[in-house]
Order: sequence, then C-alpha cells, then structure tokens
Amino acid sequence: MQRARRQNRTFSVSSLRRHYTNPFALYDALRAHDSIYFDASSRCWLVTGYHATTAILDDPRFTSRLDDSSAQSLVSKQMVFMDGEEHQRRQNALLRPLAQMSKRMPDAIRLFAQEGLETLRRTGEMDAVNDFAAHISLMSIAHVLGMPLDDHEQLLQLERWSDTFGDATSGYFHGDMQDVARLEDYFRQLIETKRRHPDSDADDLLSGFIAAKDVFPEDDDLISNCMMVFAAGRITTKKLLGNGIQILLEHWSEVQKLYQENPKAITKMLGEELLRMVTPTRCLIRQAVEDVDLSHLATGPHLVRRGERLLLFLEAANYDPASFSCPAQFDPQRRPNRQVAFGFGPHQCPGATLARLEIQIALEALLSIVDLKAHSDMQPVWNPNPNLGGYLSFYVVSQTVKRGSCP
Repeated sequence: MQRARRQNRTFSVSSLRRHYTNPFALYDALRAHDSIYFDASSRCWLVTGYHATTAILDDPRFTSRLDDSSAQSLVSKQMVFMDGEEHQRRQNALLRPLAQMSKRMPDAIRLFAQEGLETLRRTGEMDAVNDFAAHISLMSIAHVLGMPLDDHEQLLQLERWSDTFGDATSGYFHGDMQDVARLEDYFRQLIETKRRHPDSDADDLLSGFIAAKDVFPEDDDLISNCMMVFAAGRITTKKLLGNGIQILLEHWSEVQKLYQENPKAITKMLGEELLRMVTPTRCLIRQAVEDVDLSHLATGPHLVRRGERLLLFLEAANYDPASFSCPAQFDPQRRPNRQVAFGFGPHQCPGATLARLEIQIALEALLSIVDLKAHSDMQPVWNPNPNLGGYLSFYVVSQTVKRGSCP
C-alpha cells in the first residue's frame, strides 16, 4: 500500500538522469514529496534529504558492498566497496600517508596551477576544464601516487584510460573498454618497477601501498586501489574547478573584493561553498543488510527491505533548505557549511584534505586574474555521463594577464 501510493508522482532514476545537467528542481520536488522515496521502476530508494543521507551513511546496517556480477572484478577490490575492519585497514593505509603528503604538497600544487595558466598567458584564453582544472588534478594525483611526471603525453594517455575506468565504475559503459585493461597493465608494470628498484626514502602513496603487505596482500588489491585513487583524485578536483568556474564568474566582482581583503580565509570558505554547490560525487549507493525502518527520518512509513538499494544524492542533500539557508544562493562566506561533498561517516573520502588543498591553491591562482570572464564565442560542453556530469570544456578569456604576471 505504501509503495503503490507513492507512485502517483513520476519521480525516478531515469528522470533524474535525463535532467542531469540541472536536476535541482527535481531534487526540490522529490525532497518536498518524500525525501526517502521508493522508485518502483528501478527498485531503488532515492534519498534527497540531508539528515536522511548522513544518518544512512553512518548506519552499519547499510553496506557499500553490493551483491551483483561485479563481485569478482577488480572494481570489487576497491576499498570504497568494503566495510568494517577490512575497509578501515585500507582506509588507514591511505589516510596516514596522505596526511603527511598534504603538508609537503603546497609548492608542487602551486607549480601545477601556474603551468595550468600557461595557455591563458600565451593566448589570452584557455579551457578552464582541460588546460587548468584537469592539469592540476592530473599532476597532483600522479605526484601523490609516485608516477613518473616527465612524460606528459603518457600521463594524458593514462588520463584518458582512467576516464573510461571512471565511466565504467559509475555504470556508464562508453568508449573502448580495453582502456581499463591498459590502465591495469600500466599500474602492474609500475608496481613491478618499484619492487625491482626499491627506494628506502620513497614517500609516495604507491610505495606505501606496496609496503603494506598485510593490507594489500595481492597485486590485484594494489592495482585496483591505485586505479581508484588515480580516477577519484582527478575527477573530484577537475569537476569542482571546471563547474565552479561558472559560479565564480557570475560573482567575480564580489569574490575579487573578498579575496583582496582576506585571501587565505576567503579561498577556504569559497572552496567549501563550491563543494556544496557543485558536489563532484553526485550520488552514493548503499544496500540494506537487514530490514531497516527509516520512518523516523521522513514522513510516513519507510521500511527498507534486506537487499534493497538506496541512491543517496549528495548534491541534493547539499541543497536541502532544512540544513542550508537559501541553498540555491551562492554565499562565499557561508557559515556554518557542513556540506557532504566528500560523503559522511566511515566512508568519508580519505583524500578530502588533499582535495581541499588543491582547490584552495587553484582558487588563489584564478583570483589573481582580475578580469577573467567566460568566452563569448565558445559554449560550455557537458560530459554525457549522467552519473558524473560536469563540463568537458569551459572557455575563459582575459585581456590583462601577461607572461609572468601571476604570482
């Protein structure tokens, strides 16, 4: 009775995917109707409320380990699809070295940001996604993993292969699926090279993974998690900066004024607001390991049966008016700002600290250009992947930037 009654409205996963370039009106309508809604067409619960999202992500009765045919694949060996002690051990193997590396990374990230502005310096225009955001994210995560940085063409090839891997992991099977095998082979060879030529002073993430034999006992474990880190580390910063540039340009004068008054404070708060408004990871999926009554989180009966799945829309949670005042309004000084762009609970993104550092340094570089604006002759292009979304390109121009003029 409960589920049949809720089908009077036409909310569904497919309708959200069709409107993936601007789903917020649908999120608002769905949240107002039922923030934990059962979509009979997909047999999934659609969760759009902030409180419900954080409660479910922090509830051990919902697992990230899904029962499907991918269980034997490399994808299933990623720590994001694990729970409990197994997940925590792998998460710790990532958290500890990342925390140390983040302290040493600012100068390297500033260099990558300045390299990303090179096209703008030469031509007066650039693709903010590919020339700037993608370059910072690619070089930063490759540096973190200990991948060779001297062959930029190879890195661009790896980036393309990793994009195919990211698409496939998100359920969007597009492009040459051999790219995933090629990326796997690359990391297999890199691991073997590092083993043959060990460096006792190496402090990169992959060297740490190799040393943690009790955490990553097999090569497939190492490879799978390297592929995951390489893809996630790029996608988060690339989408945040690539989509955030449009929001910034719409408020350029206001943001410039705030930046001049207090650069460090405003880039930190601005980064959090862009994370809230862009939310690089659109949604997370969980599966109930037992029957769970969620009626206390939303109006009416909400009994989730064992084995049923829930799609938790982080970007909808970040626009929930019950948790954020005037959520559609850009507020570069929003306080408090408890956005959940990096998730919540035990599976909160372990790379959040590094991602925030990249974002803040990138914003410093962008805000040093006083007259940046959208290119009037070049329309932005959207990524056709409805799960990841984001711009594939967004061109900007400047009349004043000169070689060497950016600090």
